[in-house]
This record gives sequence, structure tokens and C-alpha cells, in this order.
Amino acid sequence: MKLSRSILFTLLASVFSVANATPPEMRCQTDSYNNKTCQDNQGNNWFGRTDSSGNETWRNNKGDTLTGVRDSFGNITYRDNSGKIRGQEDSFGNKSWSGKNGKVIKGRTDSFGSTGYRDSSGNTIRCYKDSFGTETCN
Repeated sequence: MKLSRSILFTLLASVFSVANATPPEMRCQTDSYNNKTCQDNQGNNWFGRTDSSGNETWRNNKGDTLTGVRDSFGNITYRDNSGKIRGQEDSFGNKSWSGKNGKVIKGRTDSFGSTGYRDSSGNTIRCYKDSFGTETCN
């Protein structure tokens, strides 16, 4: 199961920023070439693409990058510019992310395609896609 790109972008905002009490809201759009563009309510823009092997590359307007490499079992590991592991997803849809501040965010996708995340402080992020295909996390 692939990690929804909107979820990824919301988590990227958490990974590359100082943790806030309120998670950033994120809206994403996909163009006809399958490029993804997302913006959070803090003005961060993220651009991403998934290749034919399921590997993912993301960058933001501040120069941060995140690369996700999928193994033969369907697990994916995300690394930042320095090579540090920032996130992992297993083939069962369990996800775990760690931010620069050391905060860990864990989540799981339900049968409706919505994903819920919770950090160690009890803050939550919920992601869903509406009938127009717009993905929102807040």
C-alpha cells in the first residue's frame, strides 16, 4: 500500500519544521503528468513524483528533499538530504515518521482511505480525499 502523497507532504512539513501544537493543514493537486504539488498553511510548497518502481522523490521551496525507496517486499524507507531515515512504511500500511526535533509520528490508513496519525504528545493529523480528488490533512 503506497503512502498517500498528501499524507507524505503533511508529514514532510512536520519533519522539516519545528513542531507546532497544531499540525499544518495541507492541500495537494496532481497534474496530468502525475506530478504532485502541495502547500501547507505555513506557506511551504512541496513537489513530488513517484517513478515506475514506486520510488518517490520530494523537494520543497526551501531546498529540503526526501527520497523514498521501495524494496521488493513493498516496504518504503524515506531519507532526508543527509541520508538520515525520516520515515518508514511497511506493506501493511503502518507508518512511522521522525522529525528533526525527535518527535515520532505513527499512523495507519483505514478501509475508507483516510489516514490518522498521532504523535507522542497526543496531537493528531487526519488526512482524506474529497470527491473532487483534493487531498486535505489537518
